[in-house]
Amino acid sequence: MAVSESYVTRAAKDILSLSLASLIRMSLGGFKEGHKSLHDTYRVVSPFSPLKEGAGRKMLALIPEVSLESLGGLPEQVTLDMRYVDVNGATPFRDLIAILALAKNQHPRAALEFGTYFGSTTANLALNLPSATIHTIDLPEDDEAAATLIDGQPVDDLHLISGRKLGKSFRGTAIEQRIVQHQGDTATYDYSVIHDPVTVFLVDGSHTYEYARNDTLHCFELARQAEGQCTFLWHDCDCHCLGVTTWLVEMIRAGLPVVRVRDTSLACMRLDVRSPQVQKVVYSWQEQQALRASRPAWQPEPLSQA
Repeated sequence: MAVSESYVTRAAKDILSLSLASLIRMSLGGFKEGHKSLHDTYRVVSPFSPLKEGAGRKMLALIPEVSLESLGGLPEQVTLDMRYVDVNGATPFRDLIAILALAKNQHPRAALEFGTYFGSTTANLALNLPSATIHTIDLPEDDEAAATLIDGQPVDDLHLISGRKLGKSFRGTAIEQRIVQHQGDTATYDYSVIHDPVTVFLVDGSHTYEYARNDTLHCFELARQAEGQCTFLWHDCDCHCLGVTTWLVEMIRAGLPVVRVRDTSLACMRLDVRSPQVQKVVYSWQEQQALRASRPAWQPEPLSQA
């Protein structure tokens, strides 16, 4: 799969990952197998993660923390489909329960999830929202098609992208008829194909700043089709995903009521997107799009503070 890094960056990572073990693996399995071992080593060891996590903890502390119960009106129970919930990269149980409780509380006619993966969260949303249509978007399952779409874009979790079984949790089940699988890059996808009044949004795709921001602003645009309050959820609001927390703090500084749910990696915001606060954020974004037209892609300007 194509990687959105420069040759120099990739070479530097390979050099840092060199070891006797990787050289033995290369001599026994060939250059391709050896190079894969270097990539795996760097990902597992992650030598600069302490610096990133330190910055992530500081950013996370700027997001107000509340209990799940304080968000009000939670359902007495939620239903869990256990298939594929323990797959590497799937949503942890506690986070999944919080997502389902908050989504169920909204009583939506439609929900939108960014990041289908194996479809465990998708299937559980469909089970707990029996009157709703669940829209979910992810890159095509075919590695080459996915690589073409994201080539040069600031994505992360490439090791998870190549190992997906897209929507396997709900394929061939009774709930599949209420799930709409969209395939494409969330940065460039045409969301006008979604006509349902979506009032629950779960942003859990690529966890870079650029994608967290882009996906959120598309949620705001889609939410205009609905009336009243919407529920916005962001997963991986933790010290490991600095891009996500940076964007969430940026929204807080712009005056939006983003909070994180205690004991989870989930952030939440409930409001009417037609409010002046949200319109200020969207207007700022639209202005920046015009400025960005003459610049290289993915150079977001900071939002102005309230």
